Amino acid sequence: MSELAEQLAAGGLELVELVDPLVPLIPPRLANAATSFPPTAEPVPHSAVELEAPDLVAQANSGWYQLASEGGLFGTDREFLVAVEQTGEWWWAHVRLAQSWDVMGRGAASILGRGQGHPGFVMLSLDGSVIVVGNVSQSSVGSTLARDPSRNAGLREFAPQLADFPDVSEQEKAAIGRWLQNAP
Repeated sequence: MSELAEQLAAGGLELVELVDPLVPLIPPRLANAATSFPPTAEPVPHSAVELEAPDLVAQANSGWYQLASEGGLFGTDREFLVAVEQTGEWWWAHVRLAQSWDVMGRGAASILGRGQGHPGFVMLSLDGSVIVVGNVSQSSVGSTLARDPSRNAGLREFAPQLADFPDVSEQEKAAIGRWLQNAP
């Protein structure tokens, strides 16, 4: 776990603990899909910075923080969950945002993406009601927010389909089932 703590610390995330995989939270892969199923016709909250921006990482960090703060990602002491891969399975790590952080730069270069300025993360509020996904499109880098995934009919309909994908492990299938059974 010390290697994971070091990787998270690169982006300014302090590891509190790994979440028990039996806790009925939305699985990370399903959470990542949440932004593809907007529950209303209203625009999905997001922050984006053009790839060519000279201060791409600083702007993307600022946009992520504003979206996460205003959107309700952070709990007490700026704590939340972030998806991490451990022994071939993705699940949640409970983290705290440090005073000094760089999620879109050093974090994306370490464990939260595919390199500096190229995020690829999924974050979840402690109560499971807010998801923030960091992503890269053809022309921009940014973050997208989804609220109340358990009440999102499109996402709930997609969940059993995801469980049938051939690359979904038995652990992930079970996690999808627990989430569906325990979601309001």
